Amino acid sequence: MQNGLTVGRLIGREIQHAKLNTLLCLVTVVIATALLVAMVAISRASVDATRVMMKEMGFNLLIVPGGADPARYQALDFQDADMPEEYVERLAAGGVILAQHFVAKYQRTIQVDGCTVVLTGVRAELVKHGTQKKPMSTAYDVPQGKVFLGSAAAQALGKGAGDALTVLGKPFEVGQVLAEVGVIPDDIRLYAHLHDVQELLDRPGRINAIDALACYCPVRVDDVLGVLEKSVQDVLPDVNVQPYKSILLARHQQRIMVARLQFAALAIVLAGSAAAIWALTYQNVRSRRHEIGVLTALGVAEWRIGALFVGKIVAYSAVGAAMGCLAGYWLAAAFNVTGRAVSPPWAVILGALVCTPLLAVLFGLPPIVSRLVQEPIDVLGDGE
Repeated sequence: MQNGLTVGRLIGREIQHAKLNTLLCLVTVVIATALLVAMVAISRASVDATRVMMKEMGFNLLIVPGGADPARYQALDFQDADMPEEYVERLAAGGVILAQHFVAKYQRTIQVDGCTVVLTGVRAELVKHGTQKKPMSTAYDVPQGKVFLGSAAAQALGKGAGDALTVLGKPFEVGQVLAEVGVIPDDIRLYAHLHDVQELLDRPGRINAIDALACYCPVRVDDVLGVLEKSVQDVLPDVNVQPYKSILLARHQQRIMVARLQFAALAIVLAGSAAAIWALTYQNVRSRRHEIGVLTALGVAEWRIGALFVGKIVAYSAVGAAMGCLAGYWLAAAFNVTGRAVSPPWAVILGALVCTPLLAVLFGLPPIVSRLVQEPIDVLGDGE
């Protein structure tokens, strides 16, 4: 008899005998896995959408020479403190820098045709070595011999695209008039190629600011500003780091919020799934208590009987995890409100396929073990 009662055959019979119980367990696993996959996929799409929006807002880190006075910078008095132009290349090559986009510039407040403008020489944007990133929309690549005018500066000067403009005695052509930003000094800037501005101000090879976009801040870091400053000063010890806190911290806090939301949702899903699987397994084992007693009395090893229920759990949880992953990705794509493409969270999907059967077995073991440790005479004599 024992030879005919293989574990596989016992599992098949158990599933046939308890169709409703198996179906309910399967549905529990599908729902739990689908919710987890959908939540992670939508959260990642949300973080990605926020990243793009924050990037469109511009740079969030200003790096200036060590001797620069922040108060005078706020007053658009950029003084004479500067630093080597090659500093921007060192930042882009620095492996420890928690930023990816860098623009070197030399800026000075000057008068042009009786109007106050911030002359800003810029180099083409550099990205962190080893990355493939699109340039920022606020990083202007101005050709030599041309200038880009902020909206307020263009209005004050009465200039438009294609017009000629003399700056500090040198003629330029207005390449374009930039859209209004609504922020000073951006709307009164006069952008030119960095080397043109260095020549105008007789500061070859020098810059007095580097704009950067910090975007590598780990969620677990509390003092994100201190960590960013240290990552820059490890490469350039003689500079000051001035973060645009409202922009920088908004993104970091959003990532923290999403991480906490994912953790809370995971805890709720796990708790609900654990309770459901425990209850359904308990009901299943309790309804088969007399069969368990008979098999034990006939000498069937307890591990074989336990394997019957554990094998059933593994079977429905593996199938349920696969179905849940597909359903979760479909839900994420159907209910995505970010406007960004939802990509499958492959690491989470792989983890769900592997861990779901293990967790289901863990949740279902207590009621199984509680029945197996009972003596056959007690089970068969139980009048429940």
